[in-house]
Amino acid sequence: MVKAITFDIGGTLAEGDLDKKAFASMVIEYLSGLGFKVSRKAYKRSLGLAMRKLQAVRASGREMDFNSFYSLVLSGIGVSPDEELLSDLRALYFRCFRSELIPGAEDVIKALSEEYIIGVVSNALTEWPRVFLEAVGLAEYFSFIIVSCDVGWRKPHRAIFELALSKLGLPANQVAHVGDSPHEDLLGAKEIGMKAVLVLGPGAQLELLGVEPDATLRHIKELPGVLEALDP
Repeated sequence: MVKAITFDIGGTLAEGDLDKKAFASMVIEYLSGLGFKVSRKAYKRSLGLAMRKLQAVRASGREMDFNSFYSLVLSGIGVSPDEELLSDLRALYFRCFRSELIPGAEDVIKALSEEYIIGVVSNALTEWPRVFLEAVGLAEYFSFIIVSCDVGWRKPHRAIFELALSKLGLPANQVAHVGDSPHEDLLGAKEIGMKAVLVLGPGAQLELLGVEPDATLRHIKELPGVLEALDP
């Protein structure tokens, strides 16, 4: 019997992304205001090098946080990072991150929170999932919000799912994870013994990963009915 649900955020409950071009312009303008001479070409080159290091970290199942990543970017353009500078960059980052709830997600969360323990297990370089849920007034419905940048592990690694199970105090087979990534959400949850509900948007195709979801959705609004079907 399913007693708890963990949710991915981006692509599952919300849509959003960083406006990279606007953020780069704001960072360069901000640094110029501090007296640093940084060209867009140099910034782009340093960002690319940092991205390669991030990809190598993530390939091992680990995760970086915002400060670690942008310390690499800043160091690559000859700027010594400090807490104040990184804090200002984070504020610019969130100004450039556009996001909104998927229609119907709010009603689903409120309804399910009355029947299940619900939590968040989300991959992100920043605390955006937590910041977003607080901004839209939904954070209070979740028992916990686990973000990969906070714990150093990234889905599909079992460590981040094990942390969620430890917070719930439930065996894996009593927890359903809901997400939109076949690799991160479906594979990660199923490998640890959790049930997995995969959200496939219109036209999306299920990747063949050698493991089947317990259920698939075309829209998050279908979730309550699907959960009932998981517990006949």
